[in-house]
Amino acid sequence: MSRKKKLIISLWMLWDKLFYKFFHIQPIDKENPLLCARVRTYRGKPIHLSDGEVIKKGDHILELHLNNKILFNMAIKCRSPLQLAVQMVRATESSLRKTSTYIQNHPKYKQIKGLYGVSIIHRGAKRFGFNVINIPKGPFSFFVNRYLCLLLFVVHLQGKQRLQTKSELLVPKIIAISKKEFMQRNV
Repeated sequence: MSRKKKLIISLWMLWDKLFYKFFHIQPIDKENPLLCARVRTYRGKPIHLSDGEVIKKGDHILELHLNNKILFNMAIKCRSPLQLAVQMVRATESSLRKTSTYIQNHPKYKQIKGLYGVSIIHRGAKRFGFNVINIPKGPFSFFVNRYLCLLLFVVHLQGKQRLQTKSELLVPKIIAISKKEFMQRNV
């Protein structure tokens, strides 16, 4: 890896750390900090979920974030994209099991209506019961797309090549599930 790439990654990880601190995003499991979260008020358009629940403006959600440092460390240790995918699925399964405990112990447990995230890494989300939803067109979708593509460029070992290969799959999506359905699946 070039010095320039190392510098960019270091700066990005510093930005990530500051972002998490500023927005009070915490690891769900300190032993396996792949998934991080914060409870916040949802401000977007209504999200209709497969179980009939609707997350609407004003509802409390558990906003999920993938820890980019953990993802980067996984990527540099894996010999192939398939090995990385398998490791990510295993780490995500473990994190999701801990998420139900995290939710139950959260002071705002009763107010949380659903779990929500926006990611470019969404192809396995349905396996865990999440709804995968297109982001409505607009400024938010434009900026999220640019931000996540830049993130992929920075943290993926073949960032530039990855953005040029199957770029139609690199579209950020909303992943969401109602708290009720999530707890039924993970308790």
